Amino acid sequence: MLNTVATVVVVVLGLHIIAKFAFFALPYRRRRALLDKQYGDKPSATSTSDRVLMVFTVGIAVLVLCRGIDSVSFLGGLWIGATLIQLYFHQFHRPVPPQRAAPPQTSPLKEMSYAIQDAPWRPWPQLLALAMLVVLSLMLMIVKAAAVQ
Repeated sequence: MLNTVATVVVVVLGLHIIAKFAFFALPYRRRRALLDKQYGDKPSATSTSDRVLMVFTVGIAVLVLCRGIDSVSFLGGLWIGATLIQLYFHQFHRPVPPQRAAPPQTSPLKEMSYAIQDAPWRPWPQLLALAMLVVLSLMLMIVKAAAVQ
């Protein structure tokens, strides 16, 4: 049962990763309007959701650890994910044009959010690597499930 629950959860999370890319396909004006609405005049828009997501992340980690993992693969996956995130953010080193910059009250996080929406595909190598790893993992899960049956 635990194996089934863990499998369903990670498949849904993998699909969620891919689905999030759809936001970047929206026109800039639409992305900007959504960002302006989310932030308003606050320096942060995600304080509550960040706490919820942290609890959820710990819960998923406990779930997959209880299911049983290969520690080499798990640690390798953590390193790959953390490195892709680091490299992703490093691509946003160019200044954002004033008309696309974060409105006051700003914070480093808010400025980064507006920089990402200004040029969301700038870190395309990292996005492509992430998408390929997720799709490959989902395909391997499907092949493994088909082989068992």
